[in-house]
Amino acid sequence: MGVPNRAIASCACANPDKLLAAWLCRNLPDPYTTHASKRAFVSAWLSRLLAKEGFDLARANRQKFLLRKLLEDRIRDLRRVAVGKAYQEFFFSEGHEDRIGVGHDFTYHFHPDAYSPDRDYDGRYGEYQFRHHYYPRIGDFDGEEEYLLACHLDGLASKGEIRYWVRNLVRKAGCSFFLHSATGRFYPDFLGLLPDEAILIVENKGGHLWKDAEEDRKIGELWAAMSDGRCRFVMVKEKQWGWIDDELK
Repeated sequence: MGVPNRAIASCACANPDKLLAAWLCRNLPDPYTTHASKRAFVSAWLSRLLAKEGFDLARANRQKFLLRKLLEDRIRDLRRVAVGKAYQEFFFSEGHEDRIGVGHDFTYHFHPDAYSPDRDYDGRYGEYQFRHHYYPRIGDFDGEEEYLLACHLDGLASKGEIRYWVRNLVRKAGCSFFLHSATGRFYPDFLGLLPDEAILIVENKGGHLWKDAEEDRKIGELWAAMSDGRCRFVMVKEKQWGWIDDELK
């Protein structure tokens, strides 16, 4: 015996907000969240939205694609906050010395054949003859300030304070150095090998970017502090090359 059409319609419309929540869940691909967690979050978010004055289920259904975008943005923001908090607690909270360390496998190896910049420096900032870059090719600089910093590093190498240096590349497997940050990977501008075999990392930041670079600065300083003297880190701004000289002393 078949079910009357009226009964089918009644069943389908018994919980229309649940149907919208189910649609939103299906259309929010998120490999990092279990279905149960996503369903609970979406249902609670949608319930709060529908409780607002002037916003009903009919309007929500008409704007479901916009709601999906708002949910995506909200989930992304919450994940960013959660990852940042976990990152800070793991690396910088009390007892971090027992959780982390810098081993030889996580420093930089100057491989003679592993350097392939997408673009070589073409001399547009000056014709300085770099004599102590480890590779014959030099990856392009992001601006004149980076070029001047490279000149300073080469000068330090001429005085024997650095054995050689490298313009670090970004996202180049096998020839890039990076440190993990809460938001991804931090690729510093320059690497150097010191006479005592310690690795020197130098990052240049314009004054207007200094505050935003705090996370990179903190992880670089921690990396150096946990290395038992095998690693040095300097972030400079506004052509304060003397900060590098002070670190080498």
